[in-house]
Amino acid sequence: MSFYSDQAQEHLEPLAERMRPRRLEDVMGQEEVTAPGSPLRLMAQRTTSSTIAIPGAALLYGPPGTGKTTLSQLVAQDSGRHLMKLSAVNLHTDDLVATLATISRLRRRHEECILFIDEVHRMPRDQQDILLPVIEKRMMDFIAATTEPPSSCLAPALLSRCVIVHLHKLSFENLEEILDRACVDERGLKGAVRLDPEARKLIIVSSGGDARRALTTLEAAASRAIATVSDGQVSILKPDDVRAVVSDTASYSLEDQNNMASAFIKSMRGSDPDATIYWATRMLDAGEDPRFLARRVVITAAKDVGMADPAALRTAMSAWEAVERLGMPDARTPLLEAAVYVAVAPKSDSMFEAAKAASDDIRINGMRGDVPMYLRTPMDDEQQKEGEGAGYLNPHDFGGFVQQSYMPEGVGRRVYYKPKDSGTEHQLIAWVDSLRKFNDGTPAVDATGGAAADAAATATAGEAAAAGTAADGAAPTGGVAPTGEATPAASAQDAAAAQQSADAANADADNNAGNAANASVANADTANSNTAANMSSNAASADTVSSASVNSATDGFPRAVAPRARHAEPDNVSDHVEEAA
Repeated sequence: MSFYSDQAQEHLEPLAERMRPRRLEDVMGQEEVTAPGSPLRLMAQRTTSSTIAIPGAALLYGPPGTGKTTLSQLVAQDSGRHLMKLSAVNLHTDDLVATLATISRLRRRHEECILFIDEVHRMPRDQQDILLPVIEKRMMDFIAATTEPPSSCLAPALLSRCVIVHLHKLSFENLEEILDRACVDERGLKGAVRLDPEARKLIIVSSGGDARRALTTLEAAASRAIATVSDGQVSILKPDDVRAVVSDTASYSLEDQNNMASAFIKSMRGSDPDATIYWATRMLDAGEDPRFLARRVVITAAKDVGMADPAALRTAMSAWEAVERLGMPDARTPLLEAAVYVAVAPKSDSMFEAAKAASDDIRINGMRGDVPMYLRTPMDDEQQKEGEGAGYLNPHDFGGFVQQSYMPEGVGRRVYYKPKDSGTEHQLIAWVDSLRKFNDGTPAVDATGGAAADAAATATAGEAAAAGTAADGAAPTGGVAPTGEATPAASAQDAAAAQQSADAANADADNNAGNAANASVANADTANSNTAANMSSNAASADTVSSASVNSATDGFPRAVAPRARHAEPDNVSDHVEEAA
């Protein structure tokens, strides 16, 4: 038995409960949901003998305080059905079975019901399974409410029987109207309080789009403001009144986590350090695991900064280690330092695009050629007898560079990595270009969709070296034959002729210091000077060596010019083959 009259009981209800809309038209911010012809509008209609089709189950999905419970009550009210309310938070299987039995008895008396289950995402699967037959047979209409993505928390069988109604977070203007109405409405504060504009803004911002939370904050702040004035006077609710009662802990649902993490990553990618700090701090203050943020910093450093500033990835990894070792709250500072470093660093996604292009070639374009024999490592004597590893040229035996193809058989030169003119990566453009021109001397195909075949062919010395062969079965002097096998010399006379061609090529190269294949060795102390390399050739010993040459840029980074291949010494060829691994 209640000790309060109905009027007193209504007065004691929370402001948010008293201010619930009484008609579907009064629900704020959900115009699409309550529009004529919408599922909830159809469910709110009273069924007649001429009714052919009407939704029997709806799942209301949206943030807290957007009107899910209110809409279920209004649908029951307008349709004349009994509303049976349950909450999955404390729902026991016996309670669910008893409620369904009550609905069945009412149905036998021709009284229709609506079963409403709040927080349905907390409902275990066995209880969800109990609902399946009664929903399918339509023993009652069913409405459920959830703040979590339905597909991640509800059984597919239950989802397939429901119409999903998406409710949107309330806008600033919606909450303004709700607060102003609560101040003057007879069910609300009855004009006893007027909102200072700044106080209204503070309530709205702190509510996070939740009407219930906004009204609860208004009620608490208004009680504080009213206590400071005499009876009958209108009190002005000021920002200090709001700050005294506003909660320090913001709501942080799974959807909030996803949205804020997305904003955090995009702030770093967009080079906004202030927004980066804001989103990271907001997530940490809401109780987010700092390791979750550290992983996002590492991902962004690799994907969006990349080669434009390789130090960003090292900084991010160091911050992750600091987070693991320190924990909160000490981990906050190194985490923010790394996030800001990534945010202000120059950006390049060249590596991400390169990986995507290579993946497309493999998965979509079917470029799955075999590994060339000379690039393989024999695992046993039998494989070695079959020639695996034979013909491989170790670049270290040729001064660091040797002309050789590393792509699969049947796949020509492909361009995946394209350095961007950003940060330190711009210093790699000339270097990578010269390596491609030297490496195999074949035109490159831009795998990302352009027609960017390398314009220059192999450098002059490289061509001469590739044309010549060493005596006594030496490996090819500029690369490998198309089959990947070494091309033996026919005779010592052929070797001498080849050597003569190489010497002539070297002489031409020395007269053309700007040639990409015969770049000068830079003076380390004079960054802008290019001194021609003294190339010496000895026809008798066939020991011509062309060292890789680079130009030192003013910033100290090597500006590479295409290096030249060298003639392999005949008595060292067997060593190259044996060291194929």
